[in-house]
Formats: sequence, C-alpha cells, structure tokens
Amino acid sequence: MTKRAFGTRKKRNEGRWLLAGMLMATTALVMTPKAEAAGEMIVDATDITGVSGDGRIFVGYAAQGAGDYAWARWADQAKALPNLGGTENYARAINRAGNVIVGDGLNAANAQRAWRYSGDFSSGDFIELGTLAPHIANSTSRAAGVSDDGSRVVGHSGWQGHIHGYVWVEGATGGAAGNVQMYQLNELAGGDGRSAAKGISGDGRYVVGYSDADAAPTLAVRWNVSDLDQISIENLGSLTGMTGYSIAKAASYDGSIVIGDSTDIDGRNRAFRWKEGATNGVQDNLAMLDMGTLGGQHSWAHSVTRDGVWAVGISQNADDDDMAFRWSEETGMESVAAWLARHGVDVGAAVLTVANGISDDGNVIVGQLYEGDPQQVDHQGYIARVDAQHGGGLMNVGEYQRSLFAAAGIADAGEFLSWLPVNGAHHRPLILAPSLSGDLCAWATGDFAHHGPSATGLALAEMGACADLAGGTMRIGAAVGASGSWQDLALGGSVRMAGQYILSEIDWRPDGTPLLLSLTGMLGGWQANIDRAYSNGAATAMSRGQANAIGGVVRLRADWLEAAVIGKTSLNPFASLAIGGLHVDGYSESGGPFPAVFDAQNLTHADIRLGVTAITELSAQTRLSATLEAAHRAGTGAAAKGHVPGLFDFALGGGSQALTWARVGAEIDHALSSNVSLSASTHLASYGRDPTLTASVGLKGSF
Repeated sequence: MTKRAFGTRKKRNEGRWLLAGMLMATTALVMTPKAEAAGEMIVDATDITGVSGDGRIFVGYAAQGAGDYAWARWADQAKALPNLGGTENYARAINRAGNVIVGDGLNAANAQRAWRYSGDFSSGDFIELGTLAPHIANSTSRAAGVSDDGSRVVGHSGWQGHIHGYVWVEGATGGAAGNVQMYQLNELAGGDGRSAAKGISGDGRYVVGYSDADAAPTLAVRWNVSDLDQISIENLGSLTGMTGYSIAKAASYDGSIVIGDSTDIDGRNRAFRWKEGATNGVQDNLAMLDMGTLGGQHSWAHSVTRDGVWAVGISQNADDDDMAFRWSEETGMESVAAWLARHGVDVGAAVLTVANGISDDGNVIVGQLYEGDPQQVDHQGYIARVDAQHGGGLMNVGEYQRSLFAAAGIADAGEFLSWLPVNGAHHRPLILAPSLSGDLCAWATGDFAHHGPSATGLALAEMGACADLAGGTMRIGAAVGASGSWQDLALGGSVRMAGQYILSEIDWRPDGTPLLLSLTGMLGGWQANIDRAYSNGAATAMSRGQANAIGGVVRLRADWLEAAVIGKTSLNPFASLAIGGLHVDGYSESGGPFPAVFDAQNLTHADIRLGVTAITELSAQTRLSATLEAAHRAGTGAAAKGHVPGLFDFALGGGSQALTWARVGAEIDHALSSNVSLSASTHLASYGRDPTLTASVGLKGSF
C-alpha cells in the first residue's frame, strides 16, 4: 500500500473530501446496472458522508457525467437531491430523524451556496440558505452540520477574502442584513477575524468549528448559540495547550463532548476528544484527550455518537496507511476492520480507509473503502454493522445494490414465462397448423429459449387438444403446460422459477373472406427460488428467499391469408394486440448478514406486432414457413423495492419501459402420415423482450 508523507497528507485528505462531496450528490449508492425501466437508482456511491440516528438513512455524493450530484438513500427510495442549477452538488450532513439534509453546490451563476432539503422522497422543500453578505454577488456559503430537529444549519460564508462561520436558524429574524435567518459567528480575539463552523450539537445550543486567534491561525472553538442576540465563543485549545493548531468537527447531543483533530507537541496530527469538565486530558489542556493512532503518526476524527461515547475517523497504521477507526475512552482506538474481525467478519482485500459517520448506538459505521491499488481504483462507500440478530457485516454498497436489483430478475423471468407460450409454442394460430384428416386433434410441444440481455434460460412442455366446428371454419383448443426459467447471478447466486399454466384458443375464418381471427389466453403460476449472493468482506454471503408469481396474457390476432401467391409460396400478413399482467408476491430473505425484505410488485404490458409469414409447399408432405415481424411492448419495468432490516429502504428499477424489436423465424412442418405431423421451428430476435433465441419441436395428431 502506498505510504504518504505527513507533509502531503492534509492536502490529500482535503482532496478526498472534495471527491466525497462530488460523489455524494448521486442517485444511488452504487454503479447499478442500468434498468430498462425508468426507476431511481443510486449510481456509484463512492462516499457516504452522513447517517441518521437510527442508522437507516444515508447521504453521500458522487461524480457522474458532466457534473457532481448529491443523493440520499431515503425511506422508500434512493434519490438524487435537487441542485441550485450548477454542475456541482454535495450533501454534507443529515439530521437525526433523517428528514433534513444539508449541503452545498454551485448555482447557475457558478457561486457556491449552502442549501437545505426538508421532507421525504415524494416531496420536500429545497431552499438556498444564502450568505452573510447577500449584497455581494460572488459571496459564497457552505454547509457542514445540522441540529437534530433540522431547524439549525451551520457552516461558513466567504466574500472578498473574508470567511466567517454562521448558524442559520429557521424562522429567525435577527441575522445578517438581507438574510435575517443567517447569523455570523464571532471569532477569538487577536486574529484576523476568520472562522468556520463544522458541526452543531443535537440540541442546537452549541456550534463547533475553528477560529483564528493571536499567534494561532486555527483553534478549535465552541460557540454557545442558545441566545442568538448574545452568541459567545469558547477556546477549546489544542493538544499543546490553549494555542497551537486544532479544529473541532462534531459534538454530542448536549455539546458537552467535542471531537476533532489537533497538532500535538511533536507536530503530529492527532484526533482528540474534548469533554467539558474533564481532567484526564493532556498536561497542558486537561479537557482534551489524545485519541492516539493505530500505530502510525497521525489521526483525524470525523464524527461522534449522540451520547459522545463513540467516535470515528481516520488513523494511520504503522505503515502510514490510512485506516478507518472506531474509538471510545474505555476501549481505545480500534480499526473498523479489527472491530468487524472480532465479530466474525474478515474484510479480505478491502481496505477501509475512512469512517465518516456513526449511528447513535455506535453499531453502524459508514465511510469509504477500496480494493487494489488506491491510485488506480475508485473508492466505494461501505456500511459496517455489528448486529445481535445478524452478526457482523461489511457491505460494499455499490455491489450490494447491484445484487438487490438483480433479484428483480424474478419479475423479468415471470414476464418471459407469461409470454413464452403465446409467442413461442403458439406463435401461429392453431388453424394454421398442418391440415390432417379428422375433426379432432391433439398436440405435444416443447420450447427452449434464451434471453440474451438478461442471461435467462426458459423452457416449456405442453399438451393440448382441439376440435373443428362450424364446418371447419372454427377451431377451439385448450392446453396445459409446465414451464420454468433459470438465471445465474453474480458470486454464485441464482434465480430459478418453475410452475404450470393453462391456455385456450379460438380461431375463426369468416366465410367468403381471406381473414383469420384468433383469440388466445393463458394463465400461469410459478414459484421462484432466489439465492442472492453478495460480498461480506472476504467471504461471500447468501441470502435466500421464495416468492410466488401469477401471470396471464390475452392476445387478439388477425391474419390475411394468401394476400399474395408467388408460385408455391403464399404471403400471409398478420397483426396482433396482446395485454399481459404479472403479480409477484413479496418475500423475506433469510441467511447472511444483510437479508432484505422485498415488496410485492405488479407489472402490466401491451404488445403490438406486425408481420408476414411466407409459406412454401416443398412437397405434398412438407412445407417451409418463414416469418418476419416487428414487435413493440410497453408497460411496467421490473423493480426491486423493499428494505434491509435495521438499515435502509430501497427502490431500484420500476417505472415504465417501451421497447421495439424485430424477430425472424423459420419452421418446417412434415406429415409423417395422414393423421400425424412433426413441426420444428426456430426464432431469432433483436434486443427486446422476446427471447433472443427460441427453438420449438411439436407433434400433432388428428382423429
């Protein structure tokens, strides 16, 4: 692993936070495979920067395309957060309840401005917070923290070389001229008047950050903002006393405990815990405790639990590599990897470099990890959890979300199985099957198919019977069949479906016309067995579930028989309209550290086809049919919607989809005797909802 000199570490860390901000404005937590439907998905959650108090709602940012965007994985769905009109957008923090998110981004005039989003997925208020100098066009602001109730936001505002911390208070009227809800925070005496707020206590009474002072460009401070008319500032000092270098980054609910980092007497950067009234700190600042390191020289604290017991951040190990840590006064500093290992999780090749947030109970940590050369690979967001019910778990959020969306394949497979008998075994009306002696018939058919885009295999076996009525102008038939599908998923996972269906058809050739009208309907039910695999550190975890599905299709088709005849070949145009529906039951997984609960889903589709079949009589016993058709299907896209117990809700895919494709086919019919015939066909389809390749063999007899 790459070693970093201390002289470059701070700049590199700032770059990482910039990257994280750019990554946090995304729509999903991972690079999820693109849905064929228009659903919201988090794409590449390179960093997760905040977590709600219960550990269920996360915010982050990511870079994609021409800009950077902020996202939230919210109850009901992950979504891209609104922006101010520019190309950058960063979510920085989330309140305890998870209903207020704050961040900053570029507006249409390319100025950085803080914003606040309040609400849920379906609706919310998004406002720009302005600056401390609204009369100056290029003034800027950034957000850093939010109180538990979401009514107070802190950060800093800059203009013309000035930078000052602020607290924005919802509904206040005594703030800066032209922006009465934003209050400027004062600085320590003796400096140049520079400050920035980095965090706020849960109760909103204390703001923490830094201020310059006499002979100290950056000192950790705590502001008391209980009385907005008399805001006071307190110097928290540093690990070398009441001067030196330090930054406060976060506070406990009541503000009595503050975490951050400071330079110690040997010039090393160290994470600190400042506790009001404590006497066990460093010699020259008894309230401030050095958290230590993981064997290296430097450490940085990022977040603290509501009760102030647990803190997380970054520490260098003995090889000067960055490692995410979890700390308490009782246990000391431990790497997140070691914490997971104590609970049975081997992180393997994953390097957990950053811990950005921690839940109230200290058992859910979010941050960044990478695998491979850190200079060559993207950092990914992770969730580490130790849970009494499920044990320890390490989730690579991007990969995990891909596995969730892959599980939506049961809806795709259910759609394919619903349509396979109609467009496979019954790709032509019964009355167009080879004419044999007798008014009654029976058949047996087997279909094998493969849908390339989803790598899904399909098969059916069917038996049926038919009868001719009205002097041979009408044919009715009914069939029963068994069908199934199989799809291999990543890391050894799979989706298997098996079930039965019934089908009926009525064909009619009106006297004196070249028309053939047919109505076909099928109804089927299947059981799906889903083995969803995902990484749990070095191990592969498997969460399993079962679900039932029921689907049906009704098709109306019209054929114009022998519209043209060229020698022994007749051209027979056709058109069809079909409606299909599918219901997939919800189900709960078992096994693995992160089993999910999937909601039920309903899909509907409309299918329109135009085509022509050329039938050539090769001999008295054999004929060849060639078909060319264009198909269009529109309807609901498969979705993966539900929740991961104790963590987050998800909604991937879904929405609507519409695809148009072409299909060609060839079929040989051969009469084995006067009352038995054999048929074999194959069809190829371009990218769409038909199987890419279908092969069918059928045997028909009459009597």
